[in-house]
Amino acid sequence: MTGAASYNVYRNANKTNALPVYATTFTDSGLQPGTAYTWTVRAADGNGVEGAASAPAGGTTQGTTPPPTATCTTATNYAHVAAGRATTAGGYTYAKGSGQNMGLYNVFYTTTLKMTGTNYYVIGTCP
Repeated sequence: MTGAASYNVYRNANKTNALPVYATTFTDSGLQPGTAYTWTVRAADGNGVEGAASAPAGGTTQGTTPPPTATCTTATNYAHVAAGRATTAGGYTYAKGSGQNMGLYNVFYTTTLKMTGTNYYVIGTCP
């Protein structure tokens, strides 16, 4: 935009800067590791009226996505299988990921599963 007074930066279509950007560089913060992002820039005039968005620029941050916070679920073995936390074979139930034997596949056995990673569960207790 000819005569731009400032700029606004958008990450994945959401404005990232709280105040107008006056420099020709911008450092984005609060990014997650191992995540893909797309940025666009819009020039603004002195009244804050924005022009058209720039062509998108994309990138992926380095690192790996951290595992989710460990969560525990206590339920029947049948419910664990129905929710995708466990599998069944030969009449027994096995924790997804660790493969730990949880006992018979029915509504009478109750087990506490602790999620320690993406689609990874262990038999355990939570505080």
